Amino acid sequence: MNTAGQCNSDTPDPPPKDPTKTQSTIRVSSLCVNGWQPLLITGFVIDMLRRMWCSPKNLLSPEMKQYLWQKNGGHGIVIDSVYRYDPANVERRPAVMVKRNSFKNLQIGLSAGQSMGTGFSSFENEVGAIQQYSVLFVGSHTLFCIHKTGAAVEILANEVLGQVVCAAYPIRKHLNLRNFTVTDVGAVQMLAGEATENMVIPITLGWAYEFTYQLKEQSLPLQEVSLTTLLGDGAGVALGTPYTGP
Repeated sequence: MNTAGQCNSDTPDPPPKDPTKTQSTIRVSSLCVNGWQPLLITGFVIDMLRRMWCSPKNLLSPEMKQYLWQKNGGHGIVIDSVYRYDPANVERRPAVMVKRNSFKNLQIGLSAGQSMGTGFSSFENEVGAIQQYSVLFVGSHTLFCIHKTGAAVEILANEVLGQVVCAAYPIRKHLNLRNFTVTDVGAVQMLAGEATENMVIPITLGWAYEFTYQLKEQSLPLQEVSLTTLLGDGAGVALGTPYTGP
């Protein structure tokens, strides 16, 4: 086969790929030291949504571009914790209020959370002096999308839904979450207890993170137990272990 006609030496090299730039809203180094906790997830979700609403380029719905989030309040969208909700502050502008729901401890594996094959040694002949355990905390947050009319709140909820779904994979990948995804979108409802007729759509965001800890024995493993006194036998009975420490 003659490949001379297929290869063109004058063809320029392809342009280099842009370097990967991951913009994190939290310090990943802080996670390495302290790990995840529900309060941190609350703050992360609020900060993520605020960053998305900082520029009209980040928003998909033309109707939402007029409600940019502003640090000093202004007339833009309100994005905050549900415990800071103020009906007078929302009025006719949209709002997304974040609330943590209950979470549970999910045991990993069949050995009470102990990581199999991950025992550490303080000394060469002291096997298993440090054991590592892991549990999985599984929970959710609800994002209450609030706006004046049913159609407007549908548009707001669709914007929030799209932004979170698109960001879910890189969040799980770079922030070491076992799960981070939208699990449920509720129906349009009238906001209870409101003097004005605001509408609300709840969006449930499910998450899971692994909590790992270590237990270190403060003394050497037990080598032998004598039952002479308990049994009242002068000969004595000894129960030994295969431990070969110092």
